[in-house]
Amino acid sequence: MLTARDALRDRVDGLEAGADDYLSKPFAMEELLARVRALLRRTPSLQPNELVHRGLRVVPDAGCMGFGDEVVTLSPAELQIMVCLLRANGQTVTRRSLEQAAWGLTDAVTPNALDVAMHRLRKKLAAIGCDLALLNIRGHGFALGDRDVAV
Repeated sequence: MLTARDALRDRVDGLEAGADDYLSKPFAMEELLARVRALLRRTPSLQPNELVHRGLRVVPDAGCMGFGDEVVTLSPAELQIMVCLLRANGQTVTRRSLEQAAWGLTDAVTPNALDVAMHRLRKKLAAIGCDLALLNIRGHGFALGDRDVAV
């Protein structure tokens, strides 16, 4: 992630949202090149082809999620949101982290864009018969959890 935001909270949020690295402006070109080379040295097999949480599968390369034999396609923003939620393994992910993962720091999106994406994802989870729900943890963010949990 390359950004002008350099506060600790911004760096943590960026990395939690899925960034492999975080570099704030201004920066030295040598440092950027060294960071890119370090990322390129990583073994590709460390990146899973499929993320799974309690039977819910997200396949980033295919842009889809599935449960049992049912599969639905995801928009790029929906895919990034689901990747963040599955990586969190049931823990709460902040709205800001999900928005940054879905649309980045620079894309102009409407204030309710995340709510619209979450509505669509809830419909898609129901369509594939998934017993997990996208829980709105008031004042904190969202998490994947049991449908019968009242929050």
